[in-house]
Amino acid sequence: MKKEELIPVWQELNEQLYRFVDSKIKDKELSKDIIQDVFVKVFSNIGNLKNQDKLISWIYQITRNEIVTYFRKNKIQFSKDEIPEHQPEDKNLTSEFSICIEPMIDLLPEKYKEALLLSEIKNISQKELAEQLGISYSAAKSRVQRGRVMLKDLLMQCCEISTDPYGNITDYDLLVNKPRKC
Repeated sequence: MKKEELIPVWQELNEQLYRFVDSKIKDKELSKDIIQDVFVKVFSNIGNLKNQDKLISWIYQITRNEIVTYFRKNKIQFSKDEIPEHQPEDKNLTSEFSICIEPMIDLLPEKYKEALLLSEIKNISQKELAEQLGISYSAAKSRVQRGRVMLKDLLMQCCEISTDPYGNITDYDLLVNKPRKC
């Protein structure tokens, strides 16, 4: 993984890591300092990570090690069992947010609305979509893709959406300063 690719992942994990550290350290400023140290170590050693699928676990292990180092330096009694191996929050709001999607799809032009409802909501393949609509497979793929882009644009007009490195929605807020379409 390149260092440039690490920045968005770090931005997604930063608040979660801070809460994890602060739950153990109980000092907001010190927790921020530890997170800063973790960032430096992660950024400096990203080239040593062999399996990119374990990136988040690896970052948590570095974070855990920094907490242990803090306790040892300050001669604070602790048990390693008190600091779990890996504790990312299971904060996947994708299914919760999905109830907002269908009304937004209804706002799309008819041909894109139909393509997304069939492919994304009814879960039919794009090949079946092409047959059902009487269009080429290439046209069906294009229609679904364009519909997704239009849907994303609509969602970005009404909501601020945060995702984890895997694309799962971790947070969303309605934007009060923008006109609401949802």
